[in-house]
Amino acid sequence: MNCKRCCTFGFAVLLLLVGFVGWGLESQPVPREETLVIATGLQPSTLDIGVCYEAASINVFLAVYERLVRYAPGSTSVEPELAESWQVSPDGKVWTFYLRQGVKFHDGTAFNAAAVKFSFDRVLELNLGPAWMFAPIEQIDVIDDYTVQFSLKHPYPEFLQVLANIFGTGIVSPTAVLEHDVGDFAQAWLSENMVGTGPYRFVEWVKGQHIILERFDEYWRGWKGREKAPKRVVIRYVLEPAVQRLLLEGGDVDIAMNISPDDWEVLKLNPHIRLIEEPSLHATYLRFNTAAGPTADRRVREAIRAALDYEAMIKNVLLGHAIQMQGSAGKGLPCHNDKLPMLKQDLDLARRLLAEAGYPYGGFTLEYMFESGHDDRRMVGELLQASLRKLGIELKIIELPWPSLWDRLCVASPEEHPAIVANGWWPDYADVINYLYPMYHSSQWPPVAFNIGFYKNPLVDQLLDQAQVETDPELRCQKLLTVQELIYADVADIPLYHLTTRVAMRDWVKGYVYSPIYTEGFYLYDMWIDR
Repeated sequence: MNCKRCCTFGFAVLLLLVGFVGWGLESQPVPREETLVIATGLQPSTLDIGVCYEAASINVFLAVYERLVRYAPGSTSVEPELAESWQVSPDGKVWTFYLRQGVKFHDGTAFNAAAVKFSFDRVLELNLGPAWMFAPIEQIDVIDDYTVQFSLKHPYPEFLQVLANIFGTGIVSPTAVLEHDVGDFAQAWLSENMVGTGPYRFVEWVKGQHIILERFDEYWRGWKGREKAPKRVVIRYVLEPAVQRLLLEGGDVDIAMNISPDDWEVLKLNPHIRLIEEPSLHATYLRFNTAAGPTADRRVREAIRAALDYEAMIKNVLLGHAIQMQGSAGKGLPCHNDKLPMLKQDLDLARRLLAEAGYPYGGFTLEYMFESGHDDRRMVGELLQASLRKLGIELKIIELPWPSLWDRLCVASPEEHPAIVANGWWPDYADVINYLYPMYHSSQWPPVAFNIGFYKNPLVDQLLDQAQVETDPELRCQKLLTVQELIYADVADIPLYHLTTRVAMRDWVKGYVYSPIYTEGFYLYDMWIDR
Protein backbone atom coordinates (compact mmCIF):
# COMPACT_ATOMS: atom_id res chain seq x y z
CA MET A 1 0.00 0.00 0.00
CA ASN A 2 1.16 3.53 -0.64
CA CYS A 3 2.08 5.66 2.36
CA LYS A 4 -0.41 8.28 3.44
CA ARG A 5 0.13 11.47 5.40
CA CYS A 6 -0.57 11.17 9.12
CA CYS A 7 -3.68 13.38 9.07
CA THR A 8 -5.26 11.26 6.31
CA PHE A 9 -4.32 8.05 8.08
CA GLY A 10 -5.76 9.24 11.41
CA PHE A 11 -9.03 10.29 9.78
CA ALA A 12 -9.29 6.88 8.10
CA VAL A 13 -8.93 5.19 11.50
CA LEU A 14 -11.64 7.42 12.94
CA LEU A 15 -13.99 6.56 10.09
CA LEU A 16 -13.38 2.86 10.59
CA LEU A 17 -14.06 3.11 14.30
CA VAL A 18 -17.24 5.09 13.73
CA GLY A 19 -18.21 2.58 11.04
CA PHE A 20 -18.74 -0.09 13.65
CA VAL A 21 -21.93 1.64 14.78
CA GLY A 22 -25.19 0.56 13.15
CA TRP A 23 -24.28 -2.83 11.76
CA GLY A 24 -26.97 -5.23 10.68
CA LEU A 25 -29.94 -2.95 10.20
CA GLU A 26 -31.74 -5.81 8.43
CA SER A 27 -31.87 -7.98 11.56
CA GLN A 28 -32.30 -7.78 15.32
CA PRO A 29 -29.59 -5.94 17.29
CA VAL A 30 -26.92 -8.19 18.76
CA PRO A 31 -24.78 -7.00 21.71
CA ARG A 32 -21.13 -6.39 20.92
CA GLU A 33 -20.06 -9.05 23.43
CA GLU A 34 -22.01 -11.65 21.41
CA THR A 35 -20.52 -10.52 18.10
CA LEU A 36 -17.27 -11.81 16.61
CA VAL A 37 -15.57 -9.20 14.43
CA ILE A 38 -12.91 -10.36 11.96
CA ALA A 39 -10.76 -7.80 10.15
CA THR A 40 -9.32 -8.80 6.78
CA GLY A 41 -7.94 -6.98 3.78
CA LEU A 42 -9.27 -9.59 1.35
CA GLN A 43 -12.70 -9.03 -0.20
CA PRO A 44 -14.20 -11.46 -2.73
CA SER A 45 -15.45 -10.35 -6.11
CA THR A 46 -18.48 -12.67 -5.86
CA LEU A 47 -20.22 -14.82 -3.24
CA ASP A 48 -21.35 -17.44 -5.76
CA ILE A 49 -20.05 -20.77 -4.44
CA GLY A 50 -20.21 -22.24 -7.94
CA VAL A 51 -18.11 -19.49 -9.50
CA CYS A 52 -15.86 -17.91 -6.87
CA TYR A 53 -12.28 -19.16 -6.81
CA GLU A 54 -10.62 -16.69 -4.46
CA ALA A 55 -9.01 -17.04 -1.04
CA ALA A 56 -10.96 -13.95 0.04
CA SER A 57 -14.14 -16.02 0.11
CA ILE A 58 -12.90 -18.87 2.31
CA ASN A 59 -13.92 -17.32 5.65
CA VAL A 60 -17.52 -16.74 4.59
CA PHE A 61 -17.90 -19.96 2.55
CA LEU A 62 -16.72 -22.11 5.47
CA ALA A 63 -19.38 -20.60 7.73
CA VAL A 64 -22.39 -20.55 5.37
CA TYR A 65 -21.97 -23.53 3.05
CA GLU A 66 -21.27 -27.19 3.74
CA ARG A 67 -19.88 -29.96 1.56
CA LEU A 68 -20.36 -33.71 1.35
CA VAL A 69 -17.00 -34.10 3.09
CA ARG A 70 -14.55 -31.68 4.64
CA TYR A 71 -11.02 -31.43 5.96
CA ALA A 72 -10.99 -32.14 9.67
CA PRO A 73 -9.97 -29.13 11.81
CA GLY A 74 -6.20 -28.83 11.97
CA SER A 75 -5.64 -31.65 9.47
CA THR A 76 -5.56 -32.70 5.82
CA SER A 77 -7.63 -35.79 6.68
CA VAL A 78 -11.06 -35.97 5.03
CA GLU A 79 -14.09 -36.54 7.27
CA PRO A 80 -17.90 -36.65 6.73
CA GLU A 81 -19.97 -33.47 6.67
CA LEU A 82 -23.29 -33.63 4.77
CA ALA A 83 -22.50 -37.19 3.75
CA GLU A 84 -22.45 -39.68 6.60
CA SER A 85 -20.52 -42.31 4.61
CA TRP A 86 -19.49 -43.29 1.09
CA GLN A 87 -18.16 -46.14 -0.99
CA VAL A 88 -16.24 -46.38 -4.26
CA SER A 89 -16.41 -49.08 -6.94
CA PRO A 90 -13.36 -51.31 -7.49
CA ASP A 91 -12.49 -49.50 -10.72
CA GLY A 92 -12.55 -46.13 -8.95
CA LYS A 93 -15.17 -44.68 -11.29
CA VAL A 94 -18.39 -44.80 -9.25
CA TRP A 95 -18.69 -43.00 -5.91
CA THR A 96 -21.84 -43.43 -3.81
CA PHE A 97 -22.59 -41.07 -0.91
CA TYR A 98 -25.14 -41.73 1.84
CA LEU A 99 -26.45 -38.40 3.09
CA ARG A 100 -27.33 -36.97 6.47
CA GLN A 101 -31.05 -36.59 7.15
CA GLY A 102 -32.86 -33.78 8.93
CA VAL A 103 -30.69 -31.00 7.48
CA LYS A 104 -32.27 -27.70 6.40
CA PHE A 105 -31.09 -24.88 4.18
CA HIS A 106 -31.28 -21.38 5.61
CA ASP A 107 -34.44 -20.73 3.57
CA GLY A 108 -36.18 -23.76 5.12
CA THR A 109 -35.72 -26.06 2.11
CA ALA A 110 -34.88 -29.67 3.04
CA PHE A 111 -31.42 -30.91 2.10
CA ASN A 112 -31.42 -34.11 0.04
CA ALA A 113 -29.74 -35.94 -2.83
CA ALA A 114 -31.54 -33.82 -5.42
CA ALA A 115 -29.92 -30.70 -3.91
CA VAL A 116 -26.48 -32.29 -4.22
CA LYS A 117 -27.06 -33.18 -7.87
CA PHE A 118 -28.49 -29.71 -8.55
CA SER A 119 -25.50 -27.93 -7.03
CA PHE A 120 -22.85 -29.93 -8.89
CA ASP A 121 -24.78 -29.83 -12.18
CA ARG A 122 -24.90 -26.06 -11.81
CA VAL A 123 -21.11 -25.81 -11.34
CA LEU A 124 -20.52 -27.99 -14.38
CA GLU A 125 -22.98 -26.02 -16.49
CA LEU A 126 -21.48 -22.65 -15.55
CA ASN A 127 -17.96 -24.01 -16.19
CA LEU A 128 -16.20 -21.17 -14.39
CA GLY A 129 -13.62 -20.87 -11.62
CA PRO A 130 -13.31 -24.22 -9.83
CA ALA A 131 -15.20 -26.21 -12.51
CA TRP A 132 -11.97 -27.71 -13.88
CA MET A 133 -11.72 -29.90 -10.77
CA PHE A 134 -15.06 -31.56 -11.58
CA ALA A 135 -14.49 -32.16 -15.30
CA PRO A 136 -14.07 -35.96 -14.78
CA ILE A 137 -17.70 -36.21 -13.59
CA GLU A 138 -19.74 -37.89 -16.31
CA GLN A 139 -23.11 -37.89 -14.56
CA ILE A 140 -24.74 -37.61 -11.15
CA ASP A 141 -27.69 -39.80 -10.22
CA VAL A 142 -30.19 -39.52 -7.40
CA ILE A 143 -30.61 -43.10 -6.13
CA ASP A 144 -33.10 -42.11 -3.45
CA ASP A 145 -33.75 -39.07 -1.27
CA TYR A 146 -30.55 -39.58 0.71
CA THR A 147 -28.27 -41.43 -1.69
CA VAL A 148 -26.41 -39.77 -4.53
CA GLN A 149 -24.01 -41.37 -7.00
CA PHE A 150 -21.20 -39.80 -9.03
CA SER A 151 -20.09 -41.66 -12.16
CA LEU A 152 -16.69 -40.55 -13.44
CA LYS A 153 -15.31 -40.69 -16.98
CA HIS A 154 -12.14 -42.24 -15.63
CA PRO A 155 -10.52 -42.98 -12.28
CA TYR A 156 -9.76 -39.75 -10.43
CA PRO A 157 -7.17 -40.37 -7.71
CA GLU A 158 -7.82 -37.13 -5.79
CA PHE A 159 -11.64 -37.07 -6.10
CA LEU A 160 -12.36 -37.26 -2.37
CA GLN A 161 -9.81 -34.52 -1.70
CA VAL A 162 -11.46 -32.42 -4.41
CA LEU A 163 -14.86 -32.82 -2.74
CA ALA A 164 -13.36 -31.63 0.56
CA ASN A 165 -12.00 -28.45 -0.99
CA ILE A 166 -13.86 -25.19 -0.36
CA PHE A 167 -14.53 -24.06 -3.94
CA GLY A 168 -17.45 -25.31 -6.01
CA THR A 169 -18.41 -28.01 -3.51
CA GLY A 170 -20.81 -26.15 -1.21
CA ILE A 171 -24.40 -27.34 -1.54
CA VAL A 172 -26.75 -24.46 -2.34
CA SER A 173 -30.54 -24.36 -1.93
CA PRO A 174 -32.20 -25.30 -5.27
CA THR A 175 -35.26 -23.32 -4.18
CA ALA A 176 -33.20 -20.12 -3.87
CA VAL A 177 -31.50 -20.67 -7.23
CA LEU A 178 -34.74 -21.36 -9.11
CA GLU A 179 -36.51 -18.39 -7.53
CA HIS A 180 -33.79 -16.04 -8.78
CA ASP A 181 -32.87 -17.71 -12.06
CA VAL A 182 -33.06 -15.31 -14.99
CA GLY A 183 -31.41 -17.69 -17.44
CA ASP A 184 -28.10 -17.53 -15.57
CA PHE A 185 -28.60 -20.20 -12.87
CA ALA A 186 -29.11 -17.25 -10.49
CA GLN A 187 -25.50 -16.24 -10.96
CA ALA A 188 -26.31 -12.53 -10.64
CA TRP A 189 -28.31 -13.04 -7.44
CA LEU A 190 -25.88 -15.49 -5.85
CA SER A 191 -23.00 -13.13 -6.50
CA GLU A 192 -24.40 -11.05 -3.62
CA ASN A 193 -26.44 -13.60 -1.63
CA MET A 194 -25.90 -17.00 -0.04
CA VAL A 195 -28.21 -19.86 1.01
CA GLY A 196 -26.45 -22.88 2.48
CA THR A 197 -26.81 -25.32 5.37
CA GLY A 198 -23.92 -24.11 7.54
CA PRO A 199 -23.98 -22.88 11.15
CA TYR A 200 -24.25 -19.23 10.09
CA ARG A 201 -26.66 -17.65 7.63
CA PHE A 202 -25.91 -14.73 5.36
CA VAL A 203 -27.45 -11.35 6.30
CA GLU A 204 -25.80 -8.67 4.14
CA TRP A 205 -22.78 -7.63 2.16
CA VAL A 206 -21.91 -3.96 1.97
CA LYS A 207 -19.11 -4.02 -0.57
CA GLY A 208 -15.90 -2.47 0.63
CA GLN A 209 -17.15 -2.48 4.21
CA HIS A 210 -18.38 -5.77 5.66
CA ILE A 211 -20.27 -9.04 5.44
CA ILE A 212 -22.64 -9.92 8.27
CA LEU A 213 -23.57 -13.46 9.26
CA GLU A 214 -25.93 -14.63 12.00
CA ARG A 215 -26.24 -17.90 13.86
CA PHE A 216 -28.67 -20.30 12.17
CA ASP A 217 -30.89 -21.51 15.00
CA GLU A 218 -32.06 -24.62 13.08
CA TYR A 219 -28.55 -25.81 12.27
CA TRP A 220 -28.53 -29.62 12.21
CA ARG A 221 -25.75 -30.04 14.76
CA GLY A 222 -27.69 -27.93 17.28
CA TRP A 223 -26.41 -25.29 19.71
CA LYS A 224 -26.76 -27.07 23.04
CA GLY A 225 -23.67 -26.46 25.13
CA ARG A 226 -22.55 -23.69 22.78
CA GLU A 227 -24.28 -20.74 24.41
CA LYS A 228 -21.12 -18.61 24.11
CA ALA A 229 -20.82 -19.18 20.37
CA PRO A 230 -21.10 -15.80 18.62
CA LYS A 231 -24.64 -14.90 17.60
CA ARG A 232 -23.31 -12.62 14.91
CA VAL A 233 -20.12 -12.61 12.85
CA VAL A 234 -18.94 -9.49 11.06
CA ILE A 235 -16.20 -9.83 8.46
CA ARG A 236 -14.82 -6.32 8.26
CA TYR A 237 -12.77 -5.21 5.25
CA VAL A 238 -9.82 -3.15 6.46
CA LEU A 239 -7.11 -2.72 3.85
CA GLU A 240 -4.41 -1.09 5.97
CA PRO A 241 -2.57 -3.61 8.19
CA ALA A 242 -1.68 -0.81 10.61
CA VAL A 243 -5.37 0.04 11.00
CA GLN A 244 -6.15 -3.62 11.69
CA ARG A 245 -3.57 -3.54 14.49
CA LEU A 246 -5.06 -0.39 16.04
CA LEU A 247 -8.58 -1.80 15.92
CA LEU A 248 -7.40 -5.07 17.46
CA GLU A 249 -5.56 -3.30 20.25
CA GLY A 250 -8.63 -1.19 20.98
CA GLY A 251 -10.92 -4.23 21.10
CA ASP A 252 -12.98 -3.02 18.16
CA VAL A 253 -12.13 -6.18 16.24
CA ASP A 254 -11.56 -9.60 17.77
CA ILE A 255 -9.42 -11.15 15.04
CA ALA A 256 -7.03 -9.53 12.55
CA MET A 257 -5.89 -11.46 9.48
CA ASN A 258 -3.38 -9.15 7.80
CA ILE A 259 -0.93 -7.95 10.42
CA SER A 260 2.35 -6.77 8.89
CA PRO A 261 5.65 -8.25 10.10
CA ASP A 262 6.52 -4.96 11.84
CA ASP A 263 3.16 -4.75 13.62
CA TRP A 264 3.44 -8.43 14.57
CA GLU A 265 6.51 -7.57 16.64
CA VAL A 266 4.62 -4.72 18.33
CA LEU A 267 1.69 -6.98 19.23
CA LYS A 268 4.01 -9.45 20.93
CA LEU A 269 4.21 -6.93 23.77
CA ASN A 270 0.43 -6.91 24.38
CA PRO A 271 -0.57 -9.55 26.99
CA HIS A 272 -4.23 -9.43 25.89
CA ILE A 273 -3.55 -10.48 22.31
CA ARG A 274 -2.79 -14.03 21.21
CA LEU A 275 -0.57 -14.51 18.17
CA ILE A 276 -0.77 -17.73 16.16
CA GLU A 277 1.81 -18.47 13.48
CA GLU A 278 1.80 -21.73 11.51
CA PRO A 279 3.64 -23.03 8.43
CA SER A 280 1.57 -22.73 5.30
CA LEU A 281 1.13 -24.12 1.82
CA HIS A 282 0.11 -20.63 0.71
CA ALA A 283 2.35 -19.64 -2.19
CA THR A 284 3.12 -16.21 -3.63
CA TYR A 285 4.31 -15.64 -7.20
CA LEU A 286 5.16 -12.90 -9.65
CA ARG A 287 3.16 -13.95 -12.71
CA PHE A 288 4.52 -12.81 -16.06
CA ASN A 289 2.48 -11.82 -19.09
CA THR A 290 4.05 -14.40 -21.40
CA ALA A 291 2.02 -13.39 -24.46
CA ALA A 292 2.59 -9.64 -24.97
CA GLY A 293 5.11 -6.89 -24.31
CA PRO A 294 8.77 -7.33 -23.32
CA THR A 295 7.92 -10.21 -20.98
CA ALA A 296 6.71 -12.29 -23.93
CA ASP A 297 10.45 -12.94 -24.44
CA ARG A 298 11.65 -15.75 -22.17
CA ARG A 299 15.07 -14.08 -21.86
CA VAL A 300 13.51 -10.92 -20.44
CA ARG A 301 11.53 -12.99 -17.95
CA GLU A 302 14.65 -14.84 -16.89
CA ALA A 303 16.54 -11.55 -16.53
CA ILE A 304 13.83 -10.21 -14.21
CA ARG A 305 13.92 -13.48 -12.26
CA ALA A 306 17.69 -13.09 -11.86
CA ALA A 307 17.36 -9.45 -10.76
CA LEU A 308 15.35 -10.03 -7.58
CA ASP A 309 17.22 -10.17 -4.25
CA TYR A 310 15.66 -13.28 -2.68
CA GLU A 311 17.73 -13.19 0.49
CA ALA A 312 16.65 -9.62 1.23
CA MET A 313 13.06 -10.58 0.42
CA ILE A 314 12.94 -13.27 3.11
CA LYS A 315 15.06 -11.52 5.75
CA ASN A 316 14.24 -7.84 5.35
CA VAL A 317 10.81 -7.70 3.70
CA LEU A 318 9.14 -10.66 5.38
CA LEU A 319 11.27 -10.64 8.55
CA GLY A 320 11.59 -14.41 8.42
CA HIS A 321 7.82 -15.05 8.32
CA ALA A 322 8.16 -17.14 5.15
CA ILE A 323 10.30 -19.75 3.41
CA GLN A 324 11.54 -19.36 -0.15
CA MET A 325 9.76 -21.50 -2.72
CA GLN A 326 11.53 -24.10 -4.84
CA GLY A 327 9.67 -24.26 -8.11
CA SER A 328 6.00 -23.70 -8.79
CA ALA A 329 4.37 -26.28 -6.48
CA GLY A 330 3.84 -26.51 -2.74
CA LYS A 331 7.04 -27.34 -0.92
CA GLY A 332 6.69 -30.38 1.32
CA LEU A 333 3.87 -32.06 -0.62
CA PRO A 334 4.35 -35.46 -2.27
CA CYS A 335 5.68 -35.10 -5.84
CA HIS A 336 7.20 -31.69 -5.17
CA ASN A 337 10.37 -31.35 -7.27
CA ASP A 338 13.14 -30.94 -4.69
CA LYS A 339 15.85 -30.92 -7.38
CA LEU A 340 14.99 -27.54 -8.87
CA PRO A 341 17.46 -24.70 -8.18
CA MET A 342 16.79 -22.26 -5.37
CA LEU A 343 16.63 -18.85 -7.03
CA LYS A 344 19.37 -16.32 -6.26
CA GLN A 345 20.08 -12.78 -7.36
CA ASP A 346 22.52 -12.54 -10.28
CA LEU A 347 22.59 -9.07 -11.87
CA ASP A 348 25.38 -10.01 -14.29
CA LEU A 349 23.23 -12.82 -15.68
CA ALA A 350 20.30 -10.41 -15.90
CA ARG A 351 22.38 -7.94 -17.95
CA ARG A 352 23.59 -10.66 -20.35
CA LEU A 353 20.05 -11.94 -20.91
CA LEU A 354 18.67 -8.45 -21.55
CA ALA A 355 21.45 -7.79 -24.07
CA GLU A 356 20.63 -11.07 -25.86
CA ALA A 357 16.99 -9.99 -26.01
CA GLY A 358 17.93 -6.63 -27.56
CA TYR A 359 17.68 -4.50 -24.41
CA PRO A 360 21.32 -3.91 -23.37
CA TYR A 361 20.35 -0.73 -21.51
CA GLY A 362 16.83 -1.66 -20.51
CA GLY A 363 14.85 1.34 -21.68
CA PHE A 364 11.30 0.16 -21.06
CA THR A 365 8.64 0.38 -18.35
CA LEU A 366 6.64 -2.52 -16.91
CA GLU A 367 3.43 -2.51 -14.91
CA TYR A 368 3.46 -4.41 -11.62
CA MET A 369 0.03 -4.98 -10.07
CA PHE A 370 -0.88 -6.34 -6.68
CA GLU A 371 -4.02 -6.79 -4.61
CA SER A 372 -4.89 -4.34 -1.83
CA GLY A 373 -4.43 -5.79 1.63
CA HIS A 374 -1.13 -7.54 0.78
CA ASP A 375 1.59 -5.31 2.15
CA ASP A 376 4.20 -8.01 1.49
CA ARG A 377 3.49 -7.85 -2.25
CA ARG A 378 3.91 -4.09 -2.28
CA MET A 379 7.28 -4.39 -0.53
CA VAL A 380 8.43 -7.14 -2.90
CA GLY A 381 7.46 -4.86 -5.78
CA GLU A 382 9.57 -2.07 -4.32
CA LEU A 383 12.51 -4.46 -3.88
CA LEU A 384 12.23 -5.58 -7.50
CA GLN A 385 11.78 -1.97 -8.61
CA ALA A 386 15.13 -1.02 -7.03
CA SER A 387 16.93 -3.93 -8.73
CA LEU A 388 15.43 -3.29 -12.16
CA ARG A 389 16.44 0.38 -12.08
CA LYS A 390 20.06 -0.83 -12.05
CA LEU A 391 19.24 -2.52 -15.37
CA GLY A 392 17.52 0.52 -16.91
CA ILE A 393 14.00 -0.87 -16.44
CA GLU A 394 11.31 1.16 -14.70
CA LEU A 395 8.67 -0.71 -12.70
CA LYS A 396 5.33 1.04 -12.22
CA ILE A 397 3.64 -0.33 -9.09
CA ILE A 398 -0.17 -0.32 -9.12
CA GLU A 399 -2.41 -1.36 -6.21
CA LEU A 400 -5.99 -2.46 -6.87
CA PRO A 401 -8.71 -4.11 -4.78
CA TRP A 402 -9.26 -7.70 -5.88
CA PRO A 403 -12.52 -7.17 -7.82
CA SER A 404 -10.88 -4.43 -9.91
CA LEU A 405 -7.70 -6.45 -10.39
CA TRP A 406 -9.64 -9.53 -11.49
CA ASP A 407 -11.66 -7.42 -13.93
CA ARG A 408 -8.40 -6.20 -15.42
CA LEU A 409 -7.04 -9.74 -15.68
CA CYS A 410 -10.20 -10.96 -17.39
CA VAL A 411 -9.73 -8.58 -20.32
CA ALA A 412 -9.50 -10.87 -23.33
CA SER A 413 -6.47 -9.30 -25.00
CA PRO A 414 -2.98 -10.05 -23.54
CA GLU A 415 -1.90 -6.61 -24.79
CA GLU A 416 -4.13 -5.07 -22.13
CA HIS A 417 -2.67 -7.11 -19.29
CA PRO A 418 0.04 -5.90 -16.92
CA ALA A 419 3.52 -7.32 -17.39
CA ILE A 420 3.76 -8.66 -13.82
CA VAL A 421 1.05 -9.53 -11.29
CA ALA A 422 1.84 -10.44 -7.69
CA ASN A 423 -0.48 -13.37 -7.11
CA GLY A 424 -1.08 -15.80 -4.27
CA TRP A 425 -2.29 -19.38 -4.35
CA TRP A 426 -3.98 -21.28 -1.56
CA PRO A 427 -4.20 -24.97 -2.46
CA ASP A 428 -7.75 -26.24 -2.78
CA TYR A 429 -6.57 -29.67 -1.71
CA ALA A 430 -3.27 -31.26 -0.66
CA ASP A 431 -1.81 -32.30 -4.02
CA VAL A 432 0.78 -30.56 -6.22
CA ILE A 433 -1.50 -30.89 -9.27
CA ASN A 434 -3.74 -28.32 -7.60
CA TYR A 435 -0.96 -25.76 -8.04
CA LEU A 436 -0.01 -26.89 -11.54
CA TYR A 437 -3.27 -27.42 -13.44
CA PRO A 438 -5.23 -24.21 -12.68
CA MET A 439 -2.21 -21.92 -13.05
CA TYR A 440 -0.29 -23.49 -15.94
CA HIS A 441 -2.66 -25.53 -18.13
CA SER A 442 -3.56 -23.52 -21.22
CA SER A 443 -7.28 -24.27 -20.77
CA GLN A 444 -7.20 -22.19 -17.58
CA TRP A 445 -6.66 -18.71 -19.02
CA PRO A 446 -8.92 -16.10 -17.38
CA PRO A 447 -11.81 -15.86 -16.80
CA VAL A 448 -11.88 -19.68 -16.53
CA ALA A 449 -9.21 -19.90 -13.82
CA PHE A 450 -5.78 -18.60 -12.88
CA ASN A 451 -3.36 -19.03 -15.77
CA ILE A 452 -3.27 -15.25 -15.73
CA GLY A 453 -0.03 -14.98 -17.72
CA PHE A 454 -1.38 -16.76 -20.82
CA TYR A 455 1.30 -19.41 -20.41
CA LYS A 456 1.10 -22.28 -22.87
CA ASN A 457 3.30 -25.33 -23.32
CA PRO A 458 1.65 -28.28 -25.15
CA LEU A 459 3.84 -30.80 -23.31
CA VAL A 460 2.82 -29.33 -19.94
CA ASP A 461 -0.83 -29.63 -20.98
CA GLN A 462 -0.34 -33.23 -22.09
CA LEU A 463 1.45 -34.31 -18.91
CA LEU A 464 -1.11 -32.63 -16.67
CA ASP A 465 -3.97 -34.29 -18.55
CA GLN A 466 -2.24 -37.65 -18.16
CA ALA A 467 -1.51 -37.10 -14.45
CA GLN A 468 -5.19 -36.43 -13.79
CA VAL A 469 -6.10 -39.99 -14.78
CA GLU A 470 -2.95 -41.89 -13.84
CA THR A 471 -3.62 -44.37 -11.03
CA ASP A 472 -0.03 -45.60 -10.67
CA PRO A 473 1.43 -43.26 -7.98
CA GLU A 474 5.01 -43.47 -9.27
CA LEU A 475 4.10 -42.76 -12.90
CA ARG A 476 1.80 -39.93 -11.85
CA CYS A 477 4.52 -38.42 -9.70
CA GLN A 478 7.08 -38.55 -12.49
CA LYS A 479 4.76 -36.66 -14.83
CA LEU A 480 4.22 -33.96 -12.19
CA LEU A 481 7.96 -33.68 -11.51
CA THR A 482 8.57 -33.15 -15.23
CA VAL A 483 5.86 -30.49 -15.41
CA GLN A 484 7.63 -28.53 -12.67
CA GLU A 485 10.93 -28.76 -14.59
CA LEU A 486 9.30 -27.44 -17.77
CA ILE A 487 7.62 -24.54 -16.00
CA TYR A 488 10.93 -23.57 -14.39
CA ALA A 489 12.74 -23.72 -17.75
CA ASP A 490 10.03 -21.65 -19.45
CA VAL A 491 10.17 -19.00 -16.69
CA ALA A 492 6.39 -18.86 -16.64
CA ASP A 493 6.61 -16.84 -13.43
CA ILE A 494 8.77 -16.27 -10.35
CA PRO A 495 7.82 -18.50 -7.43
CA LEU A 496 8.57 -16.40 -4.36
CA TYR A 497 7.68 -17.76 -0.93
CA HIS A 498 5.36 -19.70 1.33
CA LEU A 499 4.10 -17.24 3.91
CA THR A 500 3.44 -18.48 7.37
CA THR A 501 -0.20 -18.08 8.37
CA ARG A 502 -0.42 -15.40 11.05
CA VAL A 503 -3.62 -14.74 12.97
CA ALA A 504 -3.83 -12.18 15.76
CA MET A 505 -6.78 -12.31 18.15
CA ARG A 506 -7.99 -10.99 21.47
CA ASP A 507 -7.52 -13.40 24.36
CA TRP A 508 -11.30 -13.67 24.80
CA VAL A 509 -11.62 -15.54 21.49
CA LYS A 510 -11.58 -19.27 22.17
CA GLY A 511 -11.67 -22.48 20.12
CA TYR A 512 -9.69 -21.37 17.08
CA VAL A 513 -8.01 -24.24 15.21
CA TYR A 514 -5.69 -23.55 12.30
CA SER A 515 -6.43 -25.36 9.04
CA PRO A 516 -3.55 -26.01 6.62
CA ILE A 517 -6.04 -26.05 3.71
CA TYR A 518 -8.78 -23.58 4.77
CA THR A 519 -6.06 -21.16 5.86
CA GLU A 520 -8.23 -18.04 5.63
CA GLY A 521 -11.25 -19.65 7.27
CA PHE A 522 -12.63 -20.38 10.72
CA TYR A 523 -14.54 -23.33 12.13
CA LEU A 524 -16.96 -20.87 13.73
CA TYR A 525 -19.22 -23.57 15.12
CA ASP A 526 -16.37 -24.66 17.39
CA MET A 527 -15.43 -21.14 18.50
CA TRP A 528 -16.76 -19.01 21.34
CA ILE A 529 -16.30 -15.68 23.09
CA ASP A 530 -15.35 -15.57 26.78
CA ARG A 531 -14.95 -11.95 27.84
